[in-house]
Amino acid sequence: MMLLRVVTLAGMTLLAGCQLGYYSQAAKGHLSLMGQREPLEAVLADPQIPPQIADSLQFSQQVVRFAGDALALPAEDVYHQYVALEQDAVVWNVLAAPAWSLTPKTWCYPLIGCVSYRGYFQRPAAEKAAAKLAEQGLDTYVGGAIAYSTLGWFADPLTTPMLQRSEPALAELLIHELAHRRLYIKNDTRFNESLATLVGREGAEDFFAASGEPLPTDFWQRREQVRQAFMAIVTDTREALKQLYAAEQDEALLAREKARIQQQARERFAREQQTLPALAGYRGFFDGPLNNAQLNGVSDYNDHVPAFARLLEQCRRDWGCFWQQVENLAELTPVQRNNALEE
Repeated sequence: MMLLRVVTLAGMTLLAGCQLGYYSQAAKGHLSLMGQREPLEAVLADPQIPPQIADSLQFSQQVVRFAGDALALPAEDVYHQYVALEQDAVVWNVLAAPAWSLTPKTWCYPLIGCVSYRGYFQRPAAEKAAAKLAEQGLDTYVGGAIAYSTLGWFADPLTTPMLQRSEPALAELLIHELAHRRLYIKNDTRFNESLATLVGREGAEDFFAASGEPLPTDFWQRREQVRQAFMAIVTDTREALKQLYAAEQDEALLAREKARIQQQARERFAREQQTLPALAGYRGFFDGPLNNAQLNGVSDYNDHVPAFARLLEQCRRDWGCFWQQVENLAELTPVQRNNALEE
């Protein structure tokens, strides 16, 4: 899922006039969400609450407690409230990139630095912003996010879209979001998102192993097999596009070859789905444009995951050791940090 970093109201005083419209909707949407929070005790005491929501709320508290106790994550005063929403996303993020480049467009904000997406609390506003970027010749993509983190500035609530998932997926999501509260580096989306992806994945596995009701022995292996198959298609597609953009300048040929590479990705997905049926969970992704913006979003969340996995392995799954190593990386310059992760 994508994340929206909400700028504090004080930070809005630093904005240029042309930015006030965007930040106004962000502040209004965020404060509206915060204003709808209800304590879980009150929600669970309501006899009208759907049983599935009640079960998920209770399960979420087990995960949050585990994350604080076993994963060294800041789990106090967070996810102890609930907001009932009818829509299937909390925010919608706009991603953009040049038509012939995989370098993402970034947006910079007071206090939190630059990130490769721009979030909106209303889907029409996100689509309007994407259309304006497309008019400038950029590839664009709008993706719904079922959660976002305020990095500890507010008591983030649980929402209906977060709870409408399996228990393993909910555990992974909650731990992912809590990881952002533990460590966030300005101007390094890929570091932040890959770190949270790894912590969410491995933390959820640890939670179920310690719960007394572990999942089937091959659950995580099968889940990872599907992820790796998906990532292989995305990675190979990005590499093919990268080589195309570096080798060709004629725009007509670029457009034709880009479309061919995108179609190859769709056909490969269809073939591999036949032998790996669970890959069908990514069908919505391959129904998308598969343009530079959409593909970049996947890379931001996954490119450094193998490096963080290696760190956890070197620490023998000791989370205190792991966080110390990650914090050492955070102290490096961006170039040093990227080089260390690539090594």
